[in-house]
Amino acid sequence: MKTTLKLINRIISAALSAALAVTFTACKNIDDTTEELSSTATSDISSAASVMEEPFSGIYFDTDVWQAVPLVTQAMLDRGIAGGEGCQAVLYTVFSPNGKVVLMGTDVGGIYKSTDAGDSWYPSGIGLESSGGTGFCFDPKNENRVICAGSNSGAHEFNGIYLSEDAGDSWSYVYHSNAKNFRNAKSQLAWDETSYDESIGGCAVAYWSRERSSDSDDKALIYRTTDGAKSWKPIENSKDYADGYIFVNAKSGAVAAGNNNGIFISNDGGSTFKNVLDKRVLALDYVRTTPNTLYATVTDDGYGINQLAVSIDFGKTWTFTDMSMSYPCYLRVSPVNTNRMVVMDDTITKSGKYPGYVYSTENGGETWTKAERNSANSTVPANSDNVKFAWSPTSEKTVLASWCFMCKSTDGGKNFAWSNTGYNGICTAGMTNFNVNNSDYIYYASQDYNGAFSTDGGKAWKYMAWDGKGWGGWTYGGYAINKSTVVTGVAQRMFGSVEMWITYDGGKTYKSLGLPVAGKRVGCGVISNDKIAFFGEYRTTDGGYSWKKMNGCDGVYTVDYSGSGALFGVSGNTVVVSTDSGATWKSIISAVNPKDLAYNYKTRELFVCTGFNGHSGLDYQLNSIKLDDQFGAVGYLNQIDFGQVGAATVCVDPRNPDIMYVGCSSTYYFNLKSVWRSLDGGRNFTCMSRQKGDGRLGPDGGRKPTCMRVNGNTGEMFVFSGCRGVWKLPAPPKEYYN
Repeated sequence: MKTTLKLINRIISAALSAALAVTFTACKNIDDTTEELSSTATSDISSAASVMEEPFSGIYFDTDVWQAVPLVTQAMLDRGIAGGEGCQAVLYTVFSPNGKVVLMGTDVGGIYKSTDAGDSWYPSGIGLESSGGTGFCFDPKNENRVICAGSNSGAHEFNGIYLSEDAGDSWSYVYHSNAKNFRNAKSQLAWDETSYDESIGGCAVAYWSRERSSDSDDKALIYRTTDGAKSWKPIENSKDYADGYIFVNAKSGAVAAGNNNGIFISNDGGSTFKNVLDKRVLALDYVRTTPNTLYATVTDDGYGINQLAVSIDFGKTWTFTDMSMSYPCYLRVSPVNTNRMVVMDDTITKSGKYPGYVYSTENGGETWTKAERNSANSTVPANSDNVKFAWSPTSEKTVLASWCFMCKSTDGGKNFAWSNTGYNGICTAGMTNFNVNNSDYIYYASQDYNGAFSTDGGKAWKYMAWDGKGWGGWTYGGYAINKSTVVTGVAQRMFGSVEMWITYDGGKTYKSLGLPVAGKRVGCGVISNDKIAFFGEYRTTDGGYSWKKMNGCDGVYTVDYSGSGALFGVSGNTVVVSTDSGATWKSIISAVNPKDLAYNYKTRELFVCTGFNGHSGLDYQLNSIKLDDQFGAVGYLNQIDFGQVGAATVCVDPRNPDIMYVGCSSTYYFNLKSVWRSLDGGRNFTCMSRQKGDGRLGPDGGRKPTCMRVNGNTGEMFVFSGCRGVWKLPAPPKEYYN
């Protein structure tokens, strides 16, 4: 629930008890007689967890709206381009039948929505428990109703069927399945337009062609719903027709299924199928404007003679046109003019080489024109990928393409141009910090796309092409030492070992320092001394020109922003502190795989995220430990529980450390309660992630946080996320900084 700030509301909220179920109390003494811990002793973090109450109760401000932070240059901003780098594999894009809405789903980067024909995008994954989505199908009788299949890089029960009843703004999980759908771009869901039910307010019957990947063969079937997608049941003996495309004739209700075995037709609701084309299907398409026509690209052996196959009697007879392409796939036909089509020639599948090419036709496939792409507004390398398409239902010349980033053509597919505003899906990697002496300087690393550097607090960015790979690169962690010097860890393979690289001229040139980084992939600095900085287990005292290994610290995560000079880091499974700018370190407490640290200098509490990453969830926990004036552990230990998955990252506002943020994350299960904020030093928390029914406005940002940090100048909290790009929340009102 959203409320306008009033000072009295702040005071009352802090005093509310857990019984009122508006916030949850996080801090408890484990034992009033807890023995004091020596400042040099090593102790284990362990305690009973607090109980979470209602997930989206608490204080919200009118300014609590998520804002995208795309990798956009100042030159683009000067031209009025908001930016968006994309970077996640787009699986499926589709217009609503009236053309007012476009939905775009990725493999692991969520779902995006456009209301301006693909010119701009915003995340629309509220309620989606899967990491991505594919196969969107709008109810032709009610365009607010749409179904999709969840996707991820691995099989999980949350990758089932989702239903939206608000044109994709929010989703409800309606069918569990241990599916995967990773890179599955097939039209796998279809409504039966002849099954309109007034009590449902839309179609009652729909079909799902479930994939055969990590699923067992007995589950890779065609599924059917008869209650408007609320429940689904497999159709017996449908194995040979599943794991492919599926469409329903808008006039007769007949079902067409296509896969590697051919094209099959059912006239009895999927109970039986008849083979009508005994060729391997590379792509199958259908449009409601020609209800009896099927369009397909087919082959006999996958790499021989490929053909465009068209049937105007729903599979009874076919005409074939040879296609001089290696592997024509992702065929899409314009519903306005079916002579217009687009296709990708996937040379990757045959030769293992990039890029693949896009072709269009305006004469039903007699001749094809190779398309051009204008990528001038892209801030990341203009790679190619498997290109999927979506035609406008109102304009025969408007077609979208997921050509590395989202592109748009207004000439029928001859020319495409970058159309990616708002789709910021870059994958950030490792940890970072705003420069501790100047929050205008910030660098973040990226898995796949190198990383980015800002000198204006995250408004404009420079893409960092670290080791010269044309397609991108793998970097993990880093730190902006000053306005010209940035350090990062470069890997030669995904998740591989890293080596320290540096730039001394703001990214004009790059240099390997030849230092393997075995420690934590995080960088930090020292307040009031911009010559001293850290990355991993290394320390520099001359602004990055020479580095030495530290004794007793694998990585520095944060500082005491009050200016005491204290630094907090990790050595193995021990949390450590330095009071001499990192020259020496002493232990505070032992912890299980500490992942992130934040220090509240008002309360002398150190917050520690601990635990191990698991694919279906994380056992990360947020723990707090009281420190004395020598930064030794004393008093009590706490463990703060945030529900199904735990805390992966934590940060405080340097100007007021009672303003605190915690990020929860997981790999296969997409945590819907990702970001939490406390205004009272961690005693009470409010969920800042959009939830169904919470009444909040704005995009669905800040998901899947891997690192969160607050800009000390502005109070904006930045979320660096795995595959979800960079997002920020505005600072709380001025009253919280008095």
